[in-house]
Amino acid sequence: MSKQAVLVGDIGGTKTTLSLFGNTGELMQEQTFKNKLFSGLQEVITTFLQHPENLISRACFGVAGPVRNNRVRMTNLDWTIDGGQLAEMLAIDRVVLVNDLVATTAGAAVLPADSLMSMNTGQPVPDGSIGVLAPGTGLGEAFAVPGKNGMKAFPSEGGHSSFAPRNEEQIQLLSFMLQTTNHVSVEQVCSGMVIPNLYHFMTTRTAEPQWLAEQLSAADDRTPIIVKAANAAMEGGTACETAVRALQLFVDILAAEAANLALKVLATGGIYIGGGMPPRMLHFFDRQRFMNIFCRGVYRDMLSTIPIQIILDPKTALLGAREIAMADELYVSTCR
Repeated sequence: MSKQAVLVGDIGGTKTTLSLFGNTGELMQEQTFKNKLFSGLQEVITTFLQHPENLISRACFGVAGPVRNNRVRMTNLDWTIDGGQLAEMLAIDRVVLVNDLVATTAGAAVLPADSLMSMNTGQPVPDGSIGVLAPGTGLGEAFAVPGKNGMKAFPSEGGHSSFAPRNEEQIQLLSFMLQTTNHVSVEQVCSGMVIPNLYHFMTTRTAEPQWLAEQLSAADDRTPIIVKAANAAMEGGTACETAVRALQLFVDILAAEAANLALKVLATGGIYIGGGMPPRMLHFFDRQRFMNIFCRGVYRDMLSTIPIQIILDPKTALLGAREIAMADELYVSTCR
């Protein structure tokens, strides 16, 4: 086979998904891997493709961590990824590494309407900047601004900025978190890995159901159990106030952080909420409640005009990585 395939990947803290596309964009192969089973991305690639050096013409990977000189030390995983080493392995001139939220931002721009759930229609400004938040294992943030050749995406590590509580309950949450850490970032109260912490905080305020306590004590990963219990309660199943309030707190914090990002990058083109967590907890995205938190302060009227979309397509970062791989000159500044 001639070297004309495009290899792209979405490398998160928990899992890696690799996709192989033909040079006209058709999907040829795709597979998801658990990162804990591998020593690094090179091993994942060799598992995915037996002879990658004979196949790949271009490659781009969205990686959960800051990219410097086309190299990433991942934030929530003990992997270091080097674009130069991957290029040598694949026998191509260059492998493009971008922050995973840069890939998500590039992908969001090409998503069809049925891959989005609107939280606020708003009044988008043509060529206005956009902001993207993605709570998954961690909390990623990025933004895009208009350039000569269209929108240009840039990375951010805004998820590691300090958590700012907005009411008495959240002040108490901050105090609760400070018992075990000397700095509480937004990611530490608004990401998949901290759902158990939010739940634990809520057990200090509401009675924990014995049946759920027993399930959690036997679990290696408590997050999906808590999310399942909260969703079931919202759907009319067994009541579970502790889990419900934990997830509602999560979404409230996310709404406030979405407004913070909108103000910092003046995201008059829209805010996109991606990541693996939101599609798993759509019951908790009440539009009125979300917008009451989002529209606050001096610029509440301006904030009310910003479109807000929840990304439903779990492959958005892969789509974005494909877009970047096919036209990486538009994104060169994001990976140097």
